[in-house]
Amino acid sequence: MSLFISRRRALTLVGTVLVFGCNEQQLQQGFAADQTPPSVTIQKPDGDTLQVAGGISFAVNAVDNLGLKDITVALTVGFDFQFDTTLASAVTDLTLSFGIPLPVGTTAGGTIVITATVADGNNNITTAVDSVFLENAQALTVRILDPTPGGVTAPGLSIPVNIQAIQETGIRRIGYTATGVVTTADSMDFALPDTALFTTTLAVPGNAAVGTFSIVGFAQDSSGRRVTSSPVSVTVQTVVTDTDPPFVTFTVADRVEVTDSIIVTATDASGISSLEWSATSASSGAAVGGATLPSSGTLTQVTGRFPLNFTFTTFPQLVEIRAFATDAAGNRGEARADTAVASAIFVDTITVVNGITKPLPAGGVVADAVFNPNQNEFYLTNVLLNRLEIFRVTDTSYVNGGIIIGSEPFGIALWPRDTLGNNADTVVVANSGGTNLSIVNVNPAARRETRRHRLPNILVQSVTTEIDPANNQIKIKVVTFDFSDRPQYLGVTCRPTAGATACAADSIYAVYSTTPTPGQSTPFEDRGTVRWENLTATTPQSHFFWEHAQVAPSPDADSLQILVDRGPTVPTDTVLSVAKGIMVNLEALAFDRVTYVRNSGNATHAFIGEGGDVSLARVIGYNGNRQLLRTRDTTVIVSQQIEGPSEVDFGITPGIRVSDFVANAATAVKSVAINFNGLTNIVRADSVYVLDENLRLAGLIPVGGSNSGMDLNFQHAFDPFVGGTAGTFGGVADSSLRMVFLAREDANIDVFDTFFFDRITTIPIRDPIIGPLRVALLPTGEQILIGVTARGVVTVRFPQIPNIFPDPPTGDGR
Repeated sequence: MSLFISRRRALTLVGTVLVFGCNEQQLQQGFAADQTPPSVTIQKPDGDTLQVAGGISFAVNAVDNLGLKDITVALTVGFDFQFDTTLASAVTDLTLSFGIPLPVGTTAGGTIVITATVADGNNNITTAVDSVFLENAQALTVRILDPTPGGVTAPGLSIPVNIQAIQETGIRRIGYTATGVVTTADSMDFALPDTALFTTTLAVPGNAAVGTFSIVGFAQDSSGRRVTSSPVSVTVQTVVTDTDPPFVTFTVADRVEVTDSIIVTATDASGISSLEWSATSASSGAAVGGATLPSSGTLTQVTGRFPLNFTFTTFPQLVEIRAFATDAAGNRGEARADTAVASAIFVDTITVVNGITKPLPAGGVVADAVFNPNQNEFYLTNVLLNRLEIFRVTDTSYVNGGIIIGSEPFGIALWPRDTLGNNADTVVVANSGGTNLSIVNVNPAARRETRRHRLPNILVQSVTTEIDPANNQIKIKVVTFDFSDRPQYLGVTCRPTAGATACAADSIYAVYSTTPTPGQSTPFEDRGTVRWENLTATTPQSHFFWEHAQVAPSPDADSLQILVDRGPTVPTDTVLSVAKGIMVNLEALAFDRVTYVRNSGNATHAFIGEGGDVSLARVIGYNGNRQLLRTRDTTVIVSQQIEGPSEVDFGITPGIRVSDFVANAATAVKSVAINFNGLTNIVRADSVYVLDENLRLAGLIPVGGSNSGMDLNFQHAFDPFVGGTAGTFGGVADSSLRMVFLAREDANIDVFDTFFFDRITTIPIRDPIIGPLRVALLPTGEQILIGVTARGVVTVRFPQIPNIFPDPPTGDGR
């Protein structure tokens, strides 16, 4: 491990200085005759063991009878750090406290040697050496998986030994020692994985005495530390005529997917010759699964993992599970609920649910996802690994390595070709760890990031007038607010030429929110913004969303001016001049720290939802095909004529506060969704709120909980007030597409009608969806649902769901 720490940035010093009274002449005379060396001690107020996350902390105290001159502190064993200082005055007692944070992502630890050297005015030198141990929050752990407590064996037979160790800094060695009637030891070296499993077999000598022996596992990490497990006792017994069946146990989850596994373990002093499990339908009693695993008969404890491999196509299914084993003497035993009662057979009834879950290939955290119908693939932004995960629907597998993109990728959207729902094999990703968007080619023939689109710095200026107290004259006051430009969530829209459906060559717009940073202007330290950026224009075009905050002229409002800064080599561009006379509620300009953005399937609309504190939460609609007006305006302020360009986007629907329609004042917006043509917008808070294009509340869906996962059918093209195609009540559109899918805390997904606001059906899955949820319809009519759970990405396949609610009667109801 090698870690280079910047002294200027990483060091925190708190000095306590005590100076005893004497003049300069006395000091010089004292130094010349001084033979007494200074004293130095290293203090560790946080103890000998420190966590990587907390960094390195310690203090150095130096004392001298006349005066200290030099203090040097160094860290060794992998850390390149040194501090030295020369004191300009006669300091006799000095304490320096060191706090050294480690770079983000540091995982390695170990022993850190601290050396402190002190010299006085006569160059008498004293050195102190001490150390601290740096460890991860994940402590080194080791446990024995096999044999299990109470295991039995016999002379001349064997028993399996499986020992697992975990430590983020890496496992160097795992082993065990056995003491008692069997005495032996074994170990194995590893190449520093964070999790390792040592698997071997312990052979019991043929002359072993009857009795017990204990196995203790041990593990050693990268720094040489060693820990041991709790002991496991094994009994050695002589087998004469074995008539007892094996002791059998099995483990299976209460709620399983068809590809999950069952673990069967059997123990018998004669040795195990086979393991077996069976499954029957709880309703019909028909056999639905099972398998047998033969064994050599020389192992007295055997554990087998069996894939369930159920073939169900409808869910849920109740299944009864049993497990069996046969020993080397031919005795067959079945798992029992009570080992003392032979007839107490253990039958476990489990629920088989829809979905196949695949863990992320290399771990990480998924922030957002999108489905590409061209390739039948889902793309997921992995924030921690700075890459795009590619999940193939056809075989529920990941493309190896994904695509490496920008820093901390967050929101993602498809690149549209037209307003008919067709898209290119390109996605746009918001890199929240930078100020750019990744444009990524996802076509299998050339999967790579093709460019990064730089985002500008946008300056918001409040222009007011005030009285100058120096001369009692009115003057103009301009206050500039600088927000973070790091993108968070995004949607993509396009503007076709008049009368056409194809996206114009220079009309691809990314509508995105920004994530706040502490360095923003007061009082907006924790507030983000919403903007759009033209991704294809020859001349850069950017727009800051201000229209939602516009108010009528008032002494309490601020005149607004917006400037775009694209760097030192490009002149600052005024996109909204104060000459336009726009007045806003300044507080309403910014958004909460998490603001969601989704675009419609036809790329004509976007929907923005403000998360966080409900007192701030709002929703805003955006229609990308409405007028974008650019003018040049002139006005007079305090006898000064001001002229400048202005831009107004009439596609921004004034925002409404979520608090206008939530029932619970403590709730927060957790996600948003928008349908294919932008006529239906969904907000998830304490309940689910269905809005039309103009953000009028159409109805409530009573699904709450902490989950955020939510999506509409991709082909959903209904107005929530009309229920059918635009202009009709009921219409001819397929009502089976008039659905919204909502994740629940109890590992179910509710499907609701967006016109009648009632539940159509519920889809059971194994684990609750805690991240994004997306739904797609394949050309075959099969629907695909993908969601992020704590254990990975779950894919759920199901046929098109019939809508149990009828089409509304003809007529618009007015």
